[in-house]
Amino acid sequence: MPITILAILPYFLPGYKAGGPLRSLENMVEQLGDSFTFKVVTRDRDHGDRSAFPGVEPGHWHEVGKGRAIYLAPQQIGPLGMRRVIAGTRHDVLYLNSLFNPSFTLLPLLLRLLRAIPPRAVVLAPRGELHPGALTAGTWGPLLPARLAGRVPSPRTLKKRVYIALARALGLFRGITWQASNEIEAGQIRRHIGRSATVVVAPDLAAAPPAAPPASERAKERGRLRVAFLSRIDPKKNLAGAVEVLAGVTGQVSLDIYGPVDDERYWSRCRAALERLPANVTARYHGPVPHEWVGEVFRGHELFLFPTWGENYGHVVLEAMVQGCPVLVSDRTPWRGLAEHGAGWDVSPDDVEAMRAVVQRCVDMDGEEHRRWSERAAAYGRVRSLDQQPVHSNREMFFAAGRLAVPISGAALSPRG
Repeated sequence: MPITILAILPYFLPGYKAGGPLRSLENMVEQLGDSFTFKVVTRDRDHGDRSAFPGVEPGHWHEVGKGRAIYLAPQQIGPLGMRRVIAGTRHDVLYLNSLFNPSFTLLPLLLRLLRAIPPRAVVLAPRGELHPGALTAGTWGPLLPARLAGRVPSPRTLKKRVYIALARALGLFRGITWQASNEIEAGQIRRHIGRSATVVVAPDLAAAPPAAPPASERAKERGRLRVAFLSRIDPKKNLAGAVEVLAGVTGQVSLDIYGPVDDERYWSRCRAALERLPANVTARYHGPVPHEWVGEVFRGHELFLFPTWGENYGHVVLEAMVQGCPVLVSDRTPWRGLAEHGAGWDVSPDDVEAMRAVVQRCVDMDGEEHRRWSERAAAYGRVRSLDQQPVHSNREMFFAAGRLAVPISGAALSPRG
């Protein structure tokens, strides 16, 4: 029988507002679903929503792509409910997709420590949560300058560090395998969890690229630029930095902002910065965008501006390139050397002037030059999307974990997955 992976994460399909972790698991189920049996435990609603998904019955299993998912209502997410689902679902590997989530990571680890669930191999993917930019992300309100708001430790940051220290002292991480998206993240895991941590580098999996080259909706004019920012509104993603970059650009620039608001205080600060933009830069906020519309968004823009303080992967960067939208991203992501491939630029988010120079270059481009950048971005994105090495690495990681799995014994609990 194929190895069964019980994946636990706060948000999953048909949701779309949670960003990278959801995309990572969706792509994994799609690309590895023929080799493994995937079962997903998640919430019955999207990130930030008060109501459940329509047509989804909480507490029951549903077919989702090549896997199955059980959606839990708020009253089902607790020690008894989580124990019932984990212990009552046949699986060989428990796959956790966050480090800091209380209900979907800490609770399963505590149940494991207390031997309240069957002993199984555990793989934990921190999804970039140990990146310096993520650990320092937080909101100090008006107490710090905007450029420091995403990097100076906040009360939330201190809680994360205390959590890691207590978890290590209790032995919550003992015997688990850590999934790193790249060697840099592997080093971050060992730095915070311990040099003896078992870390496997298995990059996030990309979605399949379009069957045909994207039909561009662009008609680039010299002196004009349509810019997209698509991400959660959160200090780590650094929308404030993007606004600062655009504030000093000449020419006619439009900025379209897409994504859910994760941090209201930070969004308030960003709105104030947007209101101070000069007359040549216009900005609009469009709210969250369903994943099936992301391609359309990027086809309608001439630059994706993403000065994030840190990403372990950055699905949205690849999604932009695949659609032929050149990217200007932070150098704190795995997407480095973009200019060498003619797909975009990676620049330190601390160097506002360097980022602004790139944007100005894009404003000044004529249609023919921009078309060349667009074609190279689409070609490079396609090559990276079709790379099979990450698929092989993830497959080997789960095969290795499956060999450590303990066969199920004893009476089964319901619901049975």
